[in-house]
Amino acid sequence: MGKKQTARNQLDDDFEIEGNQTYARSLGPRGNHQHEVEFIDGSKKLVTLPPKFRNVVWLKRGHYVIVDPSVGVTEKVGGEIVFVLFPKNIKDLKAAGKWPAEFSEPAPAVTTQEEEEQSDDDLFVNNNRPIMSDTESESSDEE
Repeated sequence: MGKKQTARNQLDDDFEIEGNQTYARSLGPRGNHQHEVEFIDGSKKLVTLPPKFRNVVWLKRGHYVIVDPSVGVTEKVGGEIVFVLFPKNIKDLKAAGKWPAEFSEPAPAVTTQEEEEQSDDDLFVNNNRPIMSDTESESSDEE
C-alpha cells in the first residue's frame, strides 16, 4: 500500500471521539515528531505524532487534531494524536453540531515583534542606489 492510498484511507476514515479524547489546535511542531497543541479549555501541551501519520499527513500550525491524553504520557509529553482532521471532517462536524464553539472563530495570528514593526505595505529599499528625496528631485527639475 503506497503513501497516496494510505492518505486517502485516512481522509475517508470515519471517526468518533471515544473516552477522554478531545479536540485540539496545533500551535506548531517542536521537533522529534512532537507538536504543541491548544485544547478547548485553552491549556497547551506537547503531544506526539504516531508513526502511522508521520509520512502520510503534514501537520502544520492551525490544523485541528483529536488527541488522546491517556496514551503516551511521559514527563514532558501530554498525549498522542489519534486523528488529524481535514477540512472535510470539520465541515461534517459543524453540520452535525459536534464542533466546539471555542474553535469556531479563526485561530489567533501568531506574530513576532519584527512582523509588527514592519508592515507589508513597506517597499523594499535598495541600499546600492542613492536616496533622492522629493524636494531634491523638484529642485533639479526647476533648474
